[in-house]
Amino acid sequence: MRLSIVLPPETRSLERLRELVLRAERLGFYGAMLGTGYHMDPLTAFAALGERTERILFTPAIIPSYTRHPIVLAMQALTAQAACGGRLRLGIGPGHSSVIEQGYGLRFERLILHTREYFAALRSLLQANGPAKFEGKTVRFDWKLDVEAPPVPLFLSSLGEQMCRTAGRCADGLLPWLAPPSYVAGTIVPELRAGAERERRAPPPIVMIMPCIYATKREEVRAGVHAYLDFYPRFAAYAALLQRAGVPDAEHAQERGWTDPMIDAVVPHGDQNALARRFRAYFDAGVEELALLPVGIGEDPQASVARTWDVLAEIARSS
Repeated sequence: MRLSIVLPPETRSLERLRELVLRAERLGFYGAMLGTGYHMDPLTAFAALGERTERILFTPAIIPSYTRHPIVLAMQALTAQAACGGRLRLGIGPGHSSVIEQGYGLRFERLILHTREYFAALRSLLQANGPAKFEGKTVRFDWKLDVEAPPVPLFLSSLGEQMCRTAGRCADGLLPWLAPPSYVAGTIVPELRAGAERERRAPPPIVMIMPCIYATKREEVRAGVHAYLDFYPRFAAYAALLQRAGVPDAEHAQERGWTDPMIDAVVPHGDQNALARRFRAYFDAGVEELALLPVGIGEDPQASVARTWDVLAEIARSS
């Protein structure tokens, strides 16, 4: 069972991040992920940690495409890849309209066209390592890159059918988040295959990103979800995903947030055996790698997360 770990997004210290990454490698996790939110830039952080590690893969998941010109992102990714010795996988996606428009003050428009053009433009820059020109409706440039670095695999985040097909056509991997196994098997896998078949290529691997809670008490699980994941079902994109997946109470998710039936259907929780069964369901659905974000509970959430890391590592070793 190939398990990776999602590093705590609120990590503010590079020294603390180094400690976590080294521990993740010692525990045997396949990869380490770090998001792009209010804290550290993942590409810069992973570049700084590349020489401190030997085996673990690094994945920024995800970098919002609207916020970085593909030339800038290609420069950053190639530089980080050189520092990581070829262990970087670049996760990108458009992000959410509320974040891009309200937070960054940018326009969130022509979503599918933007994503397809941005991905193609970025791929051309990373592969060229020299002159590259792109003329699209949303992306245009005429540039030259000259960086000595191993190739950078491009992973695309996706929730909807069109984005899954786009990933099947051109991505090196797919990064979905917060989808139950039934949605993976019934929607993500067939749409990914359809896109790949159109280009006569093999479907790229699915790297599923999910939260998890190592706890058996209902009140602890509920408190962890509301403290750490409360805003997700209130996003229109995730509320729509949960409805398409047939999750109970999902039609009221934006107004009411998580309910116990929603939590049971979506968020893996329980003891070690229960977590292992939930994880196995994803691999049976077609996932190749599972990246897990432990949610802390109780009076000491950090200690809870540390215990969860140990349990996840044991699950990976015994699977």
